[in-house]
Amino acid sequence: MGTAVAALLIGAAAATASGAQSETPPPPPTPAWVNADGTVDESKMPESMPLIGPDGKVVKDANGKTLEVKTRGLLKPSGAPVAPKSAPAPKAGETRTTETDADGRVTENVQAQPSVPPAN
Repeated sequence: MGTAVAALLIGAAAATASGAQSETPPPPPTPAWVNADGTVDESKMPESMPLIGPDGKVVKDANGKTLEVKTRGLLKPSGAPVAPKSAPAPKAGETRTTETDADGRVTENVQAQPSVPPAN
């Protein structure tokens, strides 16, 4: 099995070195403080982490020191992921519909009839 793994790694290195720029790099590994269900164990988080700039690189001050961001105490305690609340049941004379656009944004449309007839 070790030979097969080595062959796969060598093959992957050759494919990477061939100049295939269109492939998406793999996602970074999950940090030790993120549980399998996606919840965060703040007690396992480091006290601070390096600040990452918009270019994806570590930000340093004028003296070359890495800028740090405090991480503890910023998060609300997490539990199991919470399902979004469902829309309330329609009231009398009301019609509700939802639409999802190409970017995944949901728009709720509500049509309501007057509950009291207009005065003459």
